[in-house]
Amino acid sequence: MFKSFFENVIKPKDSFGGRFMLKSMNKGHEKLAKWGRSFLEINKADIILDLGCGGGRNIEYFLTKANKVYGIDYSKTSVEVASTLNKDAIKMGRCKIIEGDVKNIPFEDESIDIVTAFETIYFWENIEECFKEIYRVLKNDGQFLICNEGAFRDRKNIKKWADMLNFEVYSPDDLTKMLSKIGFSCEYYLDRKKQLVFIAKKR
Repeated sequence: MFKSFFENVIKPKDSFGGRFMLKSMNKGHEKLAKWGRSFLEINKADIILDLGCGGGRNIEYFLTKANKVYGIDYSKTSVEVASTLNKDAIKMGRCKIIEGDVKNIPFEDESIDIVTAFETIYFWENIEECFKEIYRVLKNDGQFLICNEGAFRDRKNIKKWADMLNFEVYSPDDLTKMLSKIGFSCEYYLDRKKQLVFIAKKR
């Protein structure tokens, strides 16, 4: 039962536990997300896509900076919670949040200025295919931001979660190798806790 509750980290369910986890992540991840967002260059005219958008807090922030923000999550409950948080922008036509898969992003080629992924790539299957989809939808010189609490599996807190939920932890070198091969230019930053901000730009 303990593990079942924490599996809501990966894909929140339509339950008290799932909705509680989403609201907790909105609050608990904000400090890390704020640090990650500070590396982005955002213009008002930019179109932003947040992948694995969870409870929608990053979408809420991006709507203060850009005119159009989209979100995708494969959890129906996440989509519902994020849509409730950003309902005014949705009504205005500035935001849309949909249930979907990162391996099949429902946007046209070169239609997005910024793609973000906060605390989510751990759970992506066939991650290189996901990265190719991101490259496809980004405009030339578009930015792809990855922001993770864990950059190395041997970090105590990350190892505990990764072992319990059986997810992948990608090092900066792993990400650089995969994304450079696709055509991104890459740079990354680590804080004193070895938390990661990774910026990939479409060349």
